[in-house]
Amino acid sequence: MCGIMGIWSKESIVPQEVETALATLRHRGPDAEAIYFNDDHKVALGHTRLSIIDLSQQANQPMKSADERYIIVFNGEIYNFKEVRKRIETIRPGTVFLTHSDTEVILQAFRIWGIEMVKQLEGMFAIAIFDAIDKKLFLFRDRLGKKPLYYFLNDYYFAFGSEIKALLRNLVVRDAKEVDIHAVHEFVHLGYIPEPKTIFRYIRKFPSGSVGEIGTDFLLNLKHYWRPEDALEEAVDVRNAPGAFRSLLHHAVQQRLISDVPLGTFLSGGTDSSLVTAIAAEYVPGKLKTFSIGFKEKAFDEQQFAKRVAACLRTDHQDYVLEESEAVNMLEKYIEHFDEPFADTSAIPTMLVSKLARKEVKVALTGDGGDELFQGYGSYSWAQRLNNPLLNIFRTPLSFGLQRFGDSRLKRVAHLLQHVNANETRSHIFSQEQYFFSVREIGTKLLRDAPDYIPFSYDDPVLETRHLNEAEKQAFFDLKFYLKDDLLVKVDRASMYYSLECRCPLLDHSVVEFALGLPYEMKQHGKVGKWMLKEQLKEYLPEQLINRQKWGFSIPLSQWLKNDLHYLIDDYLNNEIVDKIGLVKTTYVEELKSRFAKGEDYLYNRIWILIVLHKWMKEHT
Repeated sequence: MCGIMGIWSKESIVPQEVETALATLRHRGPDAEAIYFNDDHKVALGHTRLSIIDLSQQANQPMKSADERYIIVFNGEIYNFKEVRKRIETIRPGTVFLTHSDTEVILQAFRIWGIEMVKQLEGMFAIAIFDAIDKKLFLFRDRLGKKPLYYFLNDYYFAFGSEIKALLRNLVVRDAKEVDIHAVHEFVHLGYIPEPKTIFRYIRKFPSGSVGEIGTDFLLNLKHYWRPEDALEEAVDVRNAPGAFRSLLHHAVQQRLISDVPLGTFLSGGTDSSLVTAIAAEYVPGKLKTFSIGFKEKAFDEQQFAKRVAACLRTDHQDYVLEESEAVNMLEKYIEHFDEPFADTSAIPTMLVSKLARKEVKVALTGDGGDELFQGYGSYSWAQRLNNPLLNIFRTPLSFGLQRFGDSRLKRVAHLLQHVNANETRSHIFSQEQYFFSVREIGTKLLRDAPDYIPFSYDDPVLETRHLNEAEKQAFFDLKFYLKDDLLVKVDRASMYYSLECRCPLLDHSVVEFALGLPYEMKQHGKVGKWMLKEQLKEYLPEQLINRQKWGFSIPLSQWLKNDLHYLIDDYLNNEIVDKIGLVKTTYVEELKSRFAKGEDYLYNRIWILIVLHKWMKEHT
């Protein structure tokens, strides 16, 4: 795992500017650092290395091919690099490899197959390869978007990097820095900014599952090499599904145990992390190291389950209790580190469990992806309910009644029941499950300049041809947006802040394709969600640790905002700041603050998202 950045300019690049940009990525790769410049200093590639596979200096980057035509910088891990290397040696006998790294395998594969080589790679990656002869730059991002890649492009300058902060050290990018107001609108609705937008109008997220090519004309040609929609076409043989899934998952975990440094797993005690840990423990010599974070507030604390699972699996388990005061100290760090507004406060415990793990290991396996692939979220049940014709008849009066007379929980339901356009249904359900602002609320109550508001919409006609039910469509929405642009961003930034590499076996693309081809009944079996995963887990754990209420990985934010974090409301949602930023109506912010203080606790995430937005705007504009 590493940090990468690069620049291609029509004018010569100032070396100090590249060095300064690369320095912002040292947390991603503290073990080695280097920069490549081409002959006329118009192309620069930089790399900071976190050494995981082949710890030798020969495996450092930027790396050149033997003939020095191709230069690569690469962030991530290729789990099947040994198999790809064997294919190369078969096709090109006598090929000399100077390292045992996956980086060199990518470089050799590109020499043989060109951009088609990406289809052979299994793993997580953001790759840049410069062709010094044909003067072309090629970019690749993994199928699910696990590894980040941002870019800036105008008609004479192209820059890319693992994090936005590296791009902002370039003078050309800084001069073009402008807030994207439509990204702000999507942020207050979703809590994150979905691909391809970022908070900056001219900085974009490179699309997942894509390859890009840019030449001296400074035109970026993008094309997909993998899309999750295509996997929906492949039906799974139901009779052999459990055995086939077991083989795929064991293979995915085993691949992610390949490392030349110590590794462990994050273990919350939930289904996903428990299953990944159980399989990993089978293949790791000695005791597998596991790590968890808990809270003093019992309603949010899963540590009892993590400890019981760890005891059953006989892991070397370490846990840590997050105090409210410590969360306060982490907040400034988390908001600043993510480079753009990001409202997922589970980043705080994720950062702390990464800090805990990094003391013992350099790689950690996670359970990310299980909820989206196997029907793990409550929003999927809501998607089914809201499609009920009988409920639809009474949605409007029921919503009105609950909003007027219901308690805090029922008022939240009232927002869910609001009618929205068909292409806004998925984001509406997600947004209201997360307690963020609805489209109606944003357009009629929140924004000062409502005429500029373009609601986030998602309409994928492919889903209609696959005969998916509403729960499956909602889960697919999460796979395309929430997982990629929130959860995976959270894990990447939080873990890499402490130079820890996280790997996600459930997001192996073969596992994902298999899960997308499964019938709904093998995910949601009666009232049992994530049925297929739980069936696998029965091999390792007793029933009482498998079929229990889902907790989730969240902090007691509502309570904390009324105690130690209340200063954030005072500092960033006062009339002076809100008026100065000028994005939202002061009167509505005051109304939300008053209602929250009087007991409408479900508003806490609306309050939080406004805090994050105004704090970010105050410090960056």
